[in-house]
Amino acid sequence: MNRTDFEHPRDSYPGQIREVYATINGNDAADAPRETEGDNWYCCSQVSRGPVLEKAGYSLMHIVDGEIYGKPGSIKLFETLAYPANPRVPGLIMLLNTNETEGAGRSVVVCIDLVLQTGAPHPQAQALFADALRPAYEGAGGNFAARYKAEPGRILAGIAAECGIMDFFPAEDEPPLDALFNATLSAYHDVLAMTGDEQPTDADFHATNRHRARLVEWLMLEDIGIQFARKSGVPMSVIEAYGFPPQVRY
Repeated sequence: MNRTDFEHPRDSYPGQIREVYATINGNDAADAPRETEGDNWYCCSQVSRGPVLEKAGYSLMHIVDGEIYGKPGSIKLFETLAYPANPRVPGLIMLLNTNETEGAGRSVVVCIDLVLQTGAPHPQAQALFADALRPAYEGAGGNFAARYKAEPGRILAGIAAECGIMDFFPAEDEPPLDALFNATLSAYHDVLAMTGDEQPTDADFHATNRHRARLVEWLMLEDIGIQFARKSGVPMSVIEAYGFPPQVRY
């Protein structure tokens, strides 16, 4: 048994995100879907590489009877990361999971944000993204103004735009994942349209290289989902394939 029976995140999300990336990069830009598995885990992933998104990958992963928050537990996790070829265009991270551990029970986790590839804020794109996510989040009773306040400047090695959402929901409630997922896809498409014509400088590329190197370090050492996967026996190569930046220059 290497798959959970958790409903969220939905099994339909990979197909939806695949269509979005095909619209942006072209149908021929995607590698073939990849399925990998072990005794207690399963992962379906795919990567698109094109002229707009240098690399955009997703994964739907199940871990059964693994180690979650330091305790025996299981998790179903959907994650996508997009790295635009133009460093002035914000990237995207969306992580949604249901996890269950002994003692703590079951909960749903959401982390959605833009990634500032050069580290420089983009107020217009950030405002657009926040305005799109706010109704879906507050419709479920969330306090959008309190997003990310627990760890300002730490998420994604400090290059998260902090215009998105990071929160936990009780599993017995109906989490607003569908609304947030759909709002994210629409908003990110609009962000790409808003920023795609901005002309990068050599300094922008150099800054992006530095930040991508820092991001890899953060992913390996601090990303909690990756820690769950590694401690539960998922090879690092599975995560690198879909989630790491397309190239890193130190």
